[in-house]
Amino acid sequence: MNLIDRYVAEVGRHLPEKDRSDIEAEIRSNIEDMIEERGQSAMNPADEKIIVETLEELGDPRLLAAKYAPPKRYLIGPEWYEGYLIVLRRILFTALPIVAVVTFVLALSNGPLDFIGAVGDAVVRVFSIGMQILFWVTLVFVLLERSGEKPNDLPKPGSRQWSVDQLPASPRRRQISVVESMMNIALLLFVLIWIALPTVLARLEGDTAPMPFLNPDLWNFWLPLLFVIIGLTLVHEIFKLKIGNWTRPLIITNVILCLTTIIYIIALITTQDVINPAFVAALASGMTSTELENVTTWATWSVNLTAVIIIGIYIWDMVDSIRRSRQLEPDPYMAVAMRKI
Repeated sequence: MNLIDRYVAEVGRHLPEKDRSDIEAEIRSNIEDMIEERGQSAMNPADEKIIVETLEELGDPRLLAAKYAPPKRYLIGPEWYEGYLIVLRRILFTALPIVAVVTFVLALSNGPLDFIGAVGDAVVRVFSIGMQILFWVTLVFVLLERSGEKPNDLPKPGSRQWSVDQLPASPRRRQISVVESMMNIALLLFVLIWIALPTVLARLEGDTAPMPFLNPDLWNFWLPLLFVIIGLTLVHEIFKLKIGNWTRPLIITNVILCLTTIIYIIALITTQDVINPAFVAALASGMTSTELENVTTWATWSVNLTAVIIIGIYIWDMVDSIRRSRQLEPDPYMAVAMRKI
């Protein structure tokens, strides 16, 4: 990867996804024009000194990227904007999953069968706290922007402190967003809690505990196996979060986990009674035979429909990961990363 590629990639890393390709092409064209004005060719390795001078004349890639999106950064200027995003993301991605899980567990402990209500409480609480975090973090950085102070680690516009030596060796673009990985991790933890919580409450509260919806016989083999699959999937999601792109090892493990989960779901719903017979019997005490039949049919169809939807999601996940990995093949920025993986 030559210096121009590295510089353009570093600028693009700080640009909005929808505008990145066009702006990168424009910057690359400007660089080549500036080099040609010096009577040199940007594609000639012998002219690297001229390329270095040209890139250092353009300056810090972060500041150059900021110039291409001034309307979105008027509240917080380019000197503070990157720091603002970093702080905001770290706080949101750390606090909100914890808030969601804790709120859901507390709500579900008060009413283990009120699944929808627990989800609603978690969503409302996450939204409320997320808005407060957004407001206060933004306010702090707006005050910093208006104070006239500048972050120490970012050179001012026009400064020649920046040099090409500061360019990353291999700028990487994330295909797998942090939000995507965090949401997947939160969803997996949510499934674990939803399955395990009724059983834990039943053992703690004895006869006063609500009747579990899932068949307790599944704990003999099927649910422990599910926990193993979810545990391996969590590890996979953590690697996705760290790597950020669909590399070959990630695709192979993703396909294996998806196929394993699909086979597990098909075997489970075709060979086992997923719904607890005691739960159905408890419902029968307060219902007519017709009402009970309708509820049982609805519950069975709900389980089957959920299984079909989950299988469809896993199939799409396999296909999408393979499709997105192919986008890396012509991308020179990922060559070093692929060799490391």
